[in-house]
Amino acid sequence: MRFLFTSMPVASHLMPLVPLAHAALAAGHDVLVATSGPAARTAVAAGLVTADAGGRRQARQPYDDLLDMLARGEAGEAPDDPTSLAVHGRQFGEVGARQLDDLVTIARDWHADAVVYPGIHAAALVAARAVGVPAVLHGYGTPLPTFGPALEHLAPHAARLGVAAVTEAEFEIDVLPASLANFTDVPTAIGKPQHVLPMRYGCFNNGGTLPHWALRRGDVPRVVATCGSAAAMTLDGRLYRDIVTATGRLGAELILLTADADLPELPTELPPHVRPERWLPLRALLDTADAVVHHGGSGTVLSSFAAGVPQVSLPMPGTVNVSNARSVTARGAGPTLDLDSVDPDTVTLALEAVLRDPRPRRAARDVAAEMAAMPPAASVVHRIGELIRDGR
Repeated sequence: MRFLFTSMPVASHLMPLVPLAHAALAAGHDVLVATSGPAARTAVAAGLVTADAGGRRQARQPYDDLLDMLARGEAGEAPDDPTSLAVHGRQFGEVGARQLDDLVTIARDWHADAVVYPGIHAAALVAARAVGVPAVLHGYGTPLPTFGPALEHLAPHAARLGVAAVTEAEFEIDVLPASLANFTDVPTAIGKPQHVLPMRYGCFNNGGTLPHWALRRGDVPRVVATCGSAAAMTLDGRLYRDIVTATGRLGAELILLTADADLPELPTELPPHVRPERWLPLRALLDTADAVVHHGGSGTVLSSFAAGVPQVSLPMPGTVNVSNARSVTARGAGPTLDLDSVDPDTVTLALEAVLRDPRPRRAARDVAAEMAAMPPAASVVHRIGELIRDGR
């Protein structure tokens, strides 16, 4: 069977799909990734054959424009409020519009049997319908339908391709542990998947070399801080500056993952308790960590839960990160801070709570055990293959 994997040109959107792609290859299936930009580089680094989708049309640009709008507070306060839905629909839809023709051409020329995609990448579902193959909606955190506002933006393009009406994917992969609450209710008008398959989250955070110090615990608490690769998520480094101050007050070691972002608000000279790193494999790094501070990204949240580590969340308003963070806090695994009012004092209090109170770590470890009991990617890809063959 031939599985075409695709995402928008964003590395963190592709990473959750990589374990299923690897499982498909290990099972003897053919796998091709269709994307561009940072996501394409991630796919190649993961050993996956990749075809360009949207690179010639700068498909990444509307996503970067969205990040700027979020930083200026122009994209709503919650992921499901009307302003947020409209803005994200327009920007995500435009990313997809710039990728769509390439996706259709690749799927046809490669003779794909199924298209696998995250729900915000609505162009993938349009492409699957245009080619006439099943679609696999791959969750990467909170279960979300294929993003309706983006489909609305893509409607003229779908009509041009002869797709009169788009129906939801035949399959949905749900990676959210059952004990985590879903606080996002994104409307859908295209129906429900025929099959929903739970799957253990794969925690693919890119490969990398793990330093020897990361293999053992130190003499003081170790805190990891990561807010992704977009400077806007850290307020150009101001959040990291507050985290540096807070960990210094608490006598903790800080591993600061900057991902080479341009952070003008972060001092060039950092105190001795800080280890600045460009990028390290997060799941492996967290094995010797006592807490993680992050932006509420879906991959970071689930990787932290898989490691059984308590979390402090600093989500940007208007993103699904807000509901991710609420799920962490509702489960008792750590507090959520208001990005608009955060300062060194609030970060210090939050970190002090998760480092000294055993309850957040206990909650995180309970979720880790729950995740470990979920079906692995190998069994899920086998089941999808069976269902597609049966459907034929």
